[in-house]
Amino acid sequence: MIFRLFLVIICTLLFQMPSLAAANGVQPKDCQLDEKYLIGLYAGNGEQFLVREQNGMLNVVYRYLPDDKDYQKSNVFPLVKEHYDAYQISETGSLTNTEASVKFERDKDGHGISCIIGGNRYTRVFFGPEKGDYFKIKTTKSLDVLRQDIQNATMPAQTAPNVAELVNLAAITGLKFDLRYATDNNCFSAPLYDDSKAYLNRNAAEALGRVAKRLSDYGFGLLVWDAYRPWKVSKLAYEALPKEQKSLLPAPEKGSPHNTGNAVDVSLYNLKTGEAVEMISDFDEPSPRQYGAFVGGTSLERWERDLLQQMMSIEGFNCSDMEWWHFDFDSKNSYQLLDIPFSALH
Repeated sequence: MIFRLFLVIICTLLFQMPSLAAANGVQPKDCQLDEKYLIGLYAGNGEQFLVREQNGMLNVVYRYLPDDKDYQKSNVFPLVKEHYDAYQISETGSLTNTEASVKFERDKDGHGISCIIGGNRYTRVFFGPEKGDYFKIKTTKSLDVLRQDIQNATMPAQTAPNVAELVNLAAITGLKFDLRYATDNNCFSAPLYDDSKAYLNRNAAEALGRVAKRLSDYGFGLLVWDAYRPWKVSKLAYEALPKEQKSLLPAPEKGSPHNTGNAVDVSLYNLKTGEAVEMISDFDEPSPRQYGAFVGGTSLERWERDLLQQMMSIEGFNCSDMEWWHFDFDSKNSYQLLDIPFSALH
């Protein structure tokens, strides 16, 4: 197969991804819509690659290592546009001089559904939200039944030396709230919380306020998706997961950083419009786009994600490798798990 042989040869050149670029440069322009509809994951012939936008050009990002979950180690091939949906992929080096035609096919809505390279066809693998198919969990029982089941559950004994002082994030300037687990707009399709409030350890909350102030210079505010989570809520969510999906959440015996009051899930919103920014993936989206260093998407999407990570990092939050939206505060210290219900907090 022409494309397979071509890519195997190129892999020997060690033309690998550069390290993640800093987000403090000029904000990129958004990708043209017709090309944005081509961006995504394509697979076939035992191969897998991304189509992404970088500096106004489409790239093929070819994954040659099966465990390269965020495509950081993948090879990048710019696509030179000839005309609508027709491109050339080429790479010239000391060992090879190879060129192949690239053509995309679209569905009736304009989304790319296949990519043909050198005569080989690769099929688009859509991430759920790209087609409105959001990730949903078929719970083991109804949440109401599970709440009864865990009513008398006992939290593991706590020996950590530190205990969070929980404060209401509503008092922090620059924050906007879309508390997914207080609504049915989440992977469980039902609220996990009885109240639409968000709490965090005082030091973490104050740091979050400083992040919001930094982001305001870029025209953004912080959108909070989740913060402190009582231990029984974490146990409820874990018990709701089918056996094959238990790995999505920490076991209750271990506890979640959210239970300590030092973890927060955040995104960006536009200060002028008040609208949520369309980020590189949706919240709780189980796809390669969830990873903190995922190289796909558009230049603007990566820039916005990296800006969020940088501003959070400056104020003492650790960015998750697994979920770009998840941040832990004061990770060097150990905090007790908490099971204080929202009704007992101010």
